Amino acid sequence: MFAWHTIRTFCVVMLCLPLLHLGIVVSRDVAAKLDSSPDAWLHEVEAYARLDQGMTMPENPVVVVGGRRVKQWEGLHNILAAETVLMRGMGDATIEDINHHYKRLVAYYRPSTVVFLPSDSEFHIRDSKSEQEYMRAIRALAETDTQHGGNWSLILFVPIKTPLRPSDHGKIDIIAQELQAFSTDDERIAAIDANPLLALADGAPNPAYFRPDGSGLNEAGYVRLGLLLDDALAEGFSTR
Repeated sequence: MFAWHTIRTFCVVMLCLPLLHLGIVVSRDVAAKLDSSPDAWLHEVEAYARLDQGMTMPENPVVVVGGRRVKQWEGLHNILAAETVLMRGMGDATIEDINHHYKRLVAYYRPSTVVFLPSDSEFHIRDSKSEQEYMRAIRALAETDTQHGGNWSLILFVPIKTPLRPSDHGKIDIIAQELQAFSTDDERIAAIDANPLLALADGAPNPAYFRPDGSGLNEAGYVRLGLLLDDALAEGFSTR
C-alpha cells in the first residue's frame, strides 16, 4: 500500500502537468515573438518536415503560407474541394520569415499556387512596417519565388483591417492599391482584397467576422476569404 501523502503528491503532480506543458508552450511562443530572427520558427518548419515524412506528397498542391492567421484557418480544403491544400502557417511569422524559409516551406512542394495571407505581425508584435517597407518585402518574396524556378501562381492577400487596430486602416488602403498595381505587372501574381467583404456599410471592419479579441478572424470571416480564393483560382490563377 502506498502512503496517503505519496498518493496525494502523485495526484497533484499529475494535475499540474498540463499547466506545466502550457507554461512551456507559452514561454516558447513569447520567446519566438521577441526573437527577430527568422529561425525563431525553425521548430515549426522542422515539425512540417516530420509531418511530410509520414505522408504521400501531393502533386501540385495549393500551399497557404503566413503567420497565426494561417494557423487558425480551418476548413479551406472543403471550399477548395478540387485542390489539394497544404496550410503552412508559422507562429507570428512575417514576410521576411516566410522568405527565409521559402525553399522548405513552399518550393519543396512544387505547388500549383502559393497563397500568402499576412497577419498583424507585419505592423505589430514582430515588425512595424510602413507601406513602402511592406511592398519592398513583397517584392523580395516574389523575387525569391522566381529564383526557386517556380512556374506556379502567387496570390497575395491584402492585409486585413481589424476592429482592434483602426490606426492601420489607412496604411492598408495604400498597400491594397500598391498590391493591385504590382500584380498587374505580372500575370503570375494576383492580389485579393477581402476587406470589402469583411466590412460594414461604412467601410469599417464588421465585428461579426472577427473573434472577440477584435483581431483574429472567426469561422464566418474565413469562409469569405475561402470563397474569394476559390473565385481567384477559378479565374485562372492556377497553373495545374
